[in-house]
Amino acid sequence: MKKNKKRIQYYKDLKNDDFSGTNIKVKSLPENYKYIHKIPFWFLIANFVYFVIAKPLFWFITKFICHQKYANKKLMKQAKKTGAILYGNHTTLLADAFVPNLVFSFRRNYIVVSPETLSIKGIKTLLGYLGAMPLTEKISLKKKFLKALEKHLDKKKLITIYPEAHIWPYYTKIRPFDDTSFKYAALFDKPVFALTNCYQKRKFGKRPKIITYFDGPFYPKPELNTKDNASYLRDLVYKAMVDRAEKYSTYSYIEYVQISDDEA
Repeated sequence: MKKNKKRIQYYKDLKNDDFSGTNIKVKSLPENYKYIHKIPFWFLIANFVYFVIAKPLFWFITKFICHQKYANKKLMKQAKKTGAILYGNHTTLLADAFVPNLVFSFRRNYIVVSPETLSIKGIKTLLGYLGAMPLTEKISLKKKFLKALEKHLDKKKLITIYPEAHIWPYYTKIRPFDDTSFKYAALFDKPVFALTNCYQKRKFGKRPKIITYFDGPFYPKPELNTKDNASYLRDLVYKAMVDRAEKYSTYSYIEYVQISDDEA
């Protein structure tokens, strides 16, 4: 693997360190936050923003700024028949937000995000239009969140989750993640797919190109309970992502080096 040694990022915790660079003060969601909107006018605006404005912009940014392309997007056609949950490695700020939205041309994608994302002043409504679904610790909102997930999946939509949780820009390996988010597929009996963004050197320019690979579908086992299915699906997705990254991530734009607390 070729490495650009001029760019080094030091880390202490492989699972919990975050390098998104946003430094946003997290605000809790209000009790009246709506995951599902029933007003037709809201859907009219949301669809206009999503399909007419956002998608062309997403396409331009992913192609010409992120230098991204899909390797085997045809695999995802199977998800149109059932609805599915897509799990990806969290390695860019822009591409991770945009790439899943371009998997299907005329169907919405919903992305599960941290409360930090909706804490950015002035864009909460816009992110709602674009399909952001914030996690929450409030019991009352958790029920609404689950109902919204179930409704979107029943309508055969795609839900995207980044189980690594924290952004590590251009990281070429797969970080450890738990099985918490995989319980949704078990609860709603839906297939899951893996999305792995791999990094390769471009002919021109220092920043790498992104090649996106898909794997799956992986289905919950009827003989397993929700907890065991979550663990089973997590292991399948993790292995698929590791295999893709080891084979196709061939260029390190940023070298990640682990240090101890004393060194920090």
